[in-house]
Amino acid sequence: MLNLMNPLIILTLLALATSVVSAADPKPESEFTTTDPKKVKILEDSSREKDPEIDHFRHLCPGLGGYLVIHEGGDLRSWINLIYDGSKTDLMNDTLTACPGQFPAKANNVVQWRGFRKGGTFAPYAIIYRMMSSADDEKQTRLETLVIIKLDKDKSTVVGHVPAKEGNEKAELLADKLCKP
Repeated sequence: MLNLMNPLIILTLLALATSVVSAADPKPESEFTTTDPKKVKILEDSSREKDPEIDHFRHLCPGLGGYLVIHEGGDLRSWINLIYDGSKTDLMNDTLTACPGQFPAKANNVVQWRGFRKGGTFAPYAIIYRMMSSADDEKQTRLETLVIIKLDKDKSTVVGHVPAKEGNEKAELLADKLCKP
């Protein structure tokens, strides 16, 4: 006869129940979109103007989950903003604040989306993207920061950042912790 009060049996049943529950939890995944000017819609760009007063641009970029990405900038700075259901979320101040140094700008053309696959559809809950800036030192050392945005329709916001030297995996873990529904 099975003794259900045996601590070993209780621990085994508990471990089994936990593994069944965690196996049912969907695993976060990443998908990627681009801000490459050759692959997006140019809304405005000072490089196309005859005599611009200052450098500036606004590019409409693809997104996921109903979001569009606006990559914009001026005066040697750049960042992304989001559009959801026609409403624009301005992330400039929070993004520039998250980046140490001078003249923060998007470092590459990659936008990483964190989310779950539901059926055949990817449902994003966070964005991670790389920014670069120059340290305020003699060498103007290059600094890189991974910025994390929590997606919440028109209330999306910057919720964290990680020095890029600490790795993308750390940024993914932080995004999952702070943004996962």
